[in-house]
Amino acid sequence: MILNFDKDSVKQWADFSGDFNPIHFDALKARQIGLNDLAVHGMLAMLPLKQHTTDLFLKELVGGYSWSSSLRYPLGINEDYELLLKSSDSKITFSLNDMQSTKKYFIGRIQTNNFDQTLEEFDFSNVHQFTIPSDFMKQKFNEFQKNFTKISFLWIYFDALIFSIYLTKHTPKLFTERSKKFMGKQKQFIGDDVLFLHTNHKVYVSNDISKLNLVNIPETVSYSVIINDTTQQENSLSFSVTIPVWVENKISIIITMNIMGIKAYNQIKEKD
Repeated sequence: MILNFDKDSVKQWADFSGDFNPIHFDALKARQIGLNDLAVHGMLAMLPLKQHTTDLFLKELVGGYSWSSSLRYPLGINEDYELLLKSSDSKITFSLNDMQSTKKYFIGRIQTNNFDQTLEEFDFSNVHQFTIPSDFMKQKFNEFQKNFTKISFLWIYFDALIFSIYLTKHTPKLFTERSKKFMGKQKQFIGDDVLFLHTNHKVYVSNDISKLNLVNIPETVSYSVIINDTTQQENSLSFSVTIPVWVENKISIIITMNIMGIKAYNQIKEKD
């Protein structure tokens, strides 16, 4: 399977998600992370990876599962990438490589998972839940279906929706509160002095929605945002986020993410 992402697909994802990180629209910023041209959103690149691997996985197995991926290098636009797969009894591992298979940009897996056991590893008893308005959810659903026509699994839509809400509603406050010293004069998640990269992503999917397609959207969906470990060095910052998602008042998805911030202006000074 060959994947290629152009400016139009990058713009579609930015419009849906609200992710207007300059590395996706400013070639100078993209060069600061080692690219020759604009960077592809990690979540955009994950869409076909999630769809294809889940489709193959569910032909052989049933029940809950987890999908995880690690971004090892940013992807550039208008480049061909090859998806390579390896299957075993209870999982499919994958990598997204350049066409010469000399560099792995994404590595990941989908595997069977006992969702009830996973729930026991977390404590969501006292977290604050944010309810997603049904009208907004339907609006984003229509937008998603229009622009990402090859995606058919409900959990992939919810993952994209929650990421979008997290990015636009929660990151500005969370970043400025926890990272004032690191952020310096930059007051927003998206800016020129600090560039952020989404490095790891994992989704635990319950039996209840593991096979559901994008047909009918549940009426009641809520979520919580939990910031876990934060590690700060002189020129970088990394932290992890856990987002449980309630579908019809029952936790059905758990999303975990790792984000890394890099002080871009230091790199510019070094080059100067």
